[in-house]
Amino acid sequence: MSAKLPSRTTVGTVLTVVGALFIGYVGVSYLLAPQSMAPNFGLPSWPHGEGVGFLAVKGVRDVVSGLVILTVALAGNRRVLGWVTLAIALTPIGDMFIVLLSGGAPAIAFGVHGATAAAVILAGSLLLSGPRPQPSTPSAAPQIPAANS
Repeated sequence: MSAKLPSRTTVGTVLTVVGALFIGYVGVSYLLAPQSMAPNFGLPSWPHGEGVGFLAVKGVRDVVSGLVILTVALAGNRRVLGWVTLAIALTPIGDMFIVLLSGGAPAIAFGVHGATAAAVILAGSLLLSGPRPQPSTPSAAPQIPAANS
């Protein structure tokens, strides 16, 4: 007896939820220990002193991104989750370009941010690859019996 493989949309859902939990963890890490997280972003320098607040901005952005994805996942609409996931892929794409254009490490730009974008795009594409839900046909209007006089 052969085991049934999970569907593409199931794989996409799992990847999306795991990704949401991971980016939430990254965001919390930026909020709790920003100076230890900043070098992993790939920029040649990061804010110090009063500028550290910008690292908290990244932390909040990442936490909210994870929460948005989890909220849409809990709503149970696979297609909306797929589109939201694809839209959120713009964040790591933007991060990749920020690192590259700021003279940061290309290995981190492509290996962290680019790979993250590719994984998010894959997850969103898998979610959208399933069959489209068929619109339900409206049932006939209920017949109201005439009142007897």
